[in-house]
Amino acid sequence: MLKARIIPILTFNGFALVKTKKFSNPRMVGNPVQSARVFNSRNVDELIFIDIFASQQKRKINLRVVEPVINECFMPVTIGGGITCIEDISNLMRIGADKVVIKTAALQKPEFIKEAVKIFGSQAIVIAVDVVTNDDDLHIHHFDTDIAGVDAIDFVKRMEDLGAGEICITDVHNDGMMIGFNSDLFSKVSENASVPIIASGGAGKTSHFAELMDNTSVSGIGAASIFYFTKYTPYDIKNKLKDHGHPVRIFDPHLSINTINT
Repeated sequence: MLKARIIPILTFNGFALVKTKKFSNPRMVGNPVQSARVFNSRNVDELIFIDIFASQQKRKINLRVVEPVINECFMPVTIGGGITCIEDISNLMRIGADKVVIKTAALQKPEFIKEAVKIFGSQAIVIAVDVVTNDDDLHIHHFDTDIAGVDAIDFVKRMEDLGAGEICITDVHNDGMMIGFNSDLFSKVSENASVPIIASGGAGKTSHFAELMDNTSVSGIGAASIFYFTKYTPYDIKNKLKDHGHPVRIFDPHLSINTINT
């Protein structure tokens, strides 16, 4: 059985880390390098760092900010924001990114994903999909707009067909709300996907993670607010998952190695 991954998501506005609620009212929450250093010391499974305004503002992510964040991390790092061409991916890989996450370009020119996969491999390409629920329908959300006629599950399947290796789904309505995950949403997506799904949006306490893993087949859970605004750490979350019978990787400081708990 694959180990459940806990993945802090650092969202950046070009100057500092910010956290939104329902994708609105970004609140400054810290320095990216310092935050990466803390998460690295806590031996998280992966880290995602995204400039959430780069595409909307039609600019590139600042490599001078990204590189020191990557240098703080011994875990895999996924970088996103303003990626529109092969050169953008090459620049991020050159400074140490393990994967890139792409959203706007995947919507606007999906054949770019096929090209990127051919050059860098499926394992390097993650697609970000922001989802809103409307009754039983799941729609894509982009730049404060629900894209009419674009079904989220159909879009995920298309990205799989183009070779993307992983999909990061964010529940827009629960973003930053800390009231728990919408398990129905993530269950629908993961049941219809053949690649790993990262779920994000809603974490406020450790039991939320266990409930999501109990009721869906997602392979990773992304979170931010729980780490900024509560006492909980990734270690607390993994212990809760372990108690629910989900295999996780927990760092044992006494042994100085990573151990697998099942």
